[in-house]
Amino acid sequence: MRPDSAVAVEFAIDLWPGEGIPVIEAKRPVLPLRAAPDPDSPVIDSVVGRVGGRLAFDSTRYQTVQSGAIRLQRPTRVTGRDMGDVRHVPLDRYYHQNLPDVAIPLGAPATIDFLQYRAEGTCFVRIENRVIDAQPCPGFGRESVQVLREPVTRWWIRVRGKGGASGWILVSDSTAQSVRREF
Repeated sequence: MRPDSAVAVEFAIDLWPGEGIPVIEAKRPVLPLRAAPDPDSPVIDSVVGRVGGRLAFDSTRYQTVQSGAIRLQRPTRVTGRDMGDVRHVPLDRYYHQNLPDVAIPLGAPATIDFLQYRAEGTCFVRIENRVIDAQPCPGFGRESVQVLREPVTRWWIRVRGKGGASGWILVSDSTAQSVRREF
C-alpha cells in the first residue's frame, strides 16, 4: 500500500452499512482481490465465477473518503457513544460494552463532520477530533439541522480467491453489488 493512499481514508469501521446481513453478488465473471481495502493496493488473487453468483465474505470495511457536513441551525445536544480520537474502529471496539456515553452540547450555528450513516437512525459524526456513534443521528432532525454535504464512502468485502488467498473487493455497481438483506 502506498503511504499516501491511507491518508485518503478519513474514517473506517469493520461493519457493513445499513441493517441486516447483505447478500453480495458478482457483477463480473472475474474479480481481482486486493491485498488491502485500498484501490492502490496490489492484486493478490481473483474470484472466478458467474455474474450474479453470491460472494461469501468473512470481513467488511466501510470507509469514509470525504466527510460530509452537518450544520446545526439551533443549539442541540449530540448524544451517543464516544469511540475516541480514532480513524478506524475494529469490530471488537465497536461492540465493546464499556465505551462512555456522552451528551455534547453544541451552540448554533455550528458545523460538525458527518462520517457515515449507521443502522436504525444512528450515524458517526466527528466533534473536536472525537468520533461519536450518535444516537439519534443529528442529520435526521432536519428541522434543526441542515446536511450541507453527504459523506463519500467506499465499501469493501474480504473473500477467498481461486488461488486460496483472501483479499478485498470494492462493492460497487460494476464489481460486486448488495442485492438484498437477510434478517
